[in-house]
Amino acid sequence: MPSPSPDHPAALGRFRPYASATHTVTKGKYTTSNDPRGYLPVYEYPLNGQWLMVDSDNGYVLWTGIWKALGNSKADIMKVLDAQPELAAQLRRVRGGYLKIQGTWMPYEIALRLARRVAWPIREDLVPLFGQVSICLRLVCAAH
Repeated sequence: MPSPSPDHPAALGRFRPYASATHTVTKGKYTTSNDPRGYLPVYEYPLNGQWLMVDSDNGYVLWTGIWKALGNSKADIMKVLDAQPELAAQLRRVRGGYLKIQGTWMPYEIALRLARRVAWPIREDLVPLFGQVSICLRLVCAAH
């Protein structure tokens, strides 16, 4: 798994969300057999009827939550990711158990890179995950 950038909280060993005036981030812990730890410790907050989550230990981001918060279909996630086969080894899929944690999880840096390409409409809502940066270039997002 690639190392997070030095300016990201995960570089300190554990993810910590960025401060946000518009979103209340809570901490959760979900039991799952899909992880060797037997559980997922997360920071989470709702957006557009979806839960945005990040694993507080390793910085993995639930991409399914971001994708669906954009109004996209869960089925379309695989089309986007299949177009980038080099990502396959770094993705984790959680199936079964708690609905909130089901979906495709990916390392922070990959989630940030994809968000820069497709998440212009919810950029301000992603501040707790990615910080107070312009995570998406409007011209790039408009082309996709």
